[in-house]
Amino acid sequence: MIYKTKYRQLIHYSLITCALCIQLIICIFIYNEYFNGKKVEVIEHKIQETYVLKNLMEESRKNLLSAQDNLQKYVFNNDKKYLESYFKSLRNLNKNLDSISAYKNINPTLKIFIDARKSELSKLPDLEKSINSVYKEFKKPAPAKVPFKIKDFEVKSIPRKTDTKIEYHLDSVAKKNFLGRLKSAVKNDVDVQRELTIISTKYGDSVNSDQIKTDIDSTINAVNKHYDNEIRKYESSIQNSEKRNDNLYKIYDQLILYSNNWMGIYNIAVNDFSKNLEKELYEQNSINNKIRRYSVLGLMILMFFVLIVVVYYNRQSYLYENKLKLAYEEINKNLNFKNKILGMLSHEIRSPLKIINIFIDRISKKTSDENIEDYLKTIKFTNNSLLIQANQILEYTKNQEKKVELKPIAFNLRNEIKSILRAFEPYIESKNNVFEVKNEIAAEAVVLADNIKIHQVFTNILGNANKFTENGTIRLTMLTHHVNDKTLKLNVSVSDTGSGISKSDIKNIFEPYFQGVVSNEIDNLGAGLGLNLCKEIIDLFRGTISAQSTLGQGTTVSFAINLDIVQ
Repeated sequence: MIYKTKYRQLIHYSLITCALCIQLIICIFIYNEYFNGKKVEVIEHKIQETYVLKNLMEESRKNLLSAQDNLQKYVFNNDKKYLESYFKSLRNLNKNLDSISAYKNINPTLKIFIDARKSELSKLPDLEKSINSVYKEFKKPAPAKVPFKIKDFEVKSIPRKTDTKIEYHLDSVAKKNFLGRLKSAVKNDVDVQRELTIISTKYGDSVNSDQIKTDIDSTINAVNKHYDNEIRKYESSIQNSEKRNDNLYKIYDQLILYSNNWMGIYNIAVNDFSKNLEKELYEQNSINNKIRRYSVLGLMILMFFVLIVVVYYNRQSYLYENKLKLAYEEINKNLNFKNKILGMLSHEIRSPLKIINIFIDRISKKTSDENIEDYLKTIKFTNNSLLIQANQILEYTKNQEKKVELKPIAFNLRNEIKSILRAFEPYIESKNNVFEVKNEIAAEAVVLADNIKIHQVFTNILGNANKFTENGTIRLTMLTHHVNDKTLKLNVSVSDTGSGISKSDIKNIFEPYFQGVVSNEIDNLGAGLGLNLCKEIIDLFRGTISAQSTLGQGTTVSFAINLDIVQ
């Protein structure tokens, strides 16, 4: 049994450690599920917010495309409603970027990613100011358009005898407006409306062909020169208009470029912010999953170990239970044999004790010496005590389950205790001890109690005091006081100057079979049942018992019992 259970304490501490580890793992698991779960929820909430930012970026992209489309429509149709739509789209784009910029004040992480491109943003002009500035220029009233008109050719000198007639004709091509003609000029489209000037000269009857030829050549040269100057003026006007339109288009296109750059920087920042959150979510989920895996694995290992130990101990308990059962049966056999022997001994002892009493009575009748009569009384009292003990042992062997009970009789308390002390004096004197008695019991105190039980208490306590004291002093103090009209309390204190009891043993001296650590010089230690028996008897009297001792200096045992007064 000892060999199999030598590691019991180690295994018990191991089980306790496993239980604590299981509790710790459960706490870690709960912490992971609650607090780390909260972190995951926060990151997921931020990722949901990035969807809003991405939607804003998508709206900004649509606004930019819408602005480009409206600008193209304005260029081709010269309708200001498209230009208004162009500015509206840019303002919506700027509004979305402002929303993203405002969100960075709420989320420091996004601010970090946007501030990382601070150098690029610093190179770009303020988008809102640029839009407002261009819009103000757009809203300025355009200069009044002066329709271009080619001056008619005037003939300043015509020969007197010549009748000259000038006629203007337009061809079948419809005349285009200014922008239409501007586009045709840009495209080098020659299919334009042409004006024809017909000059008719009529001379007299005589015809001079040389003169006519000269006049016609002079007239044609003058016409050509006149229209050549007018065409130059027309081309200059077209170039100025085209240059102005090109400058406006460049400004509008530059504004789209600025918007695209702003949007591109914010788009990169939002994407980086989103990727960073996704990375954080992945890492946090990885940490949570690792904690879950290791927690479950640790619990499985610990529970498996605990299960193995429990199964092992269950098996050992089953084996021990069988052994205990066999041992119990063996003990019962031994107890039955012991009770049989005790019963035989107590039965056989009673007859010699009765015979001793008979001889004591005969000797007492024949002697007249008072000292001898006192000794005979003491011997008879001791013999009667032994006879009573033998009767009790015999009753115990007949019925072990029978509880100890008081058997009260009426007697004088002072005389009864004097008889007990008189019988005990020779035993105390045999070890050269001085027996000091202070008896303050009232002489007329007649009580209804079990005198045999009182005899057992005095015998055991005085016997212990004398057993551990030699060449010393044993003091006995007794006094009584009335609790009420029906109850008398007896207080007794027994002090000795013997070997004493250690502090570690004093609290256990009333336990059955307890002997404590004593000197090797003490003979006949007994079974350690005397004080335990005293405590049981005193409890029957509704009393108390206590002990105080100093190792090497002696012991004091005090008890108090309640006795019924005989009226």
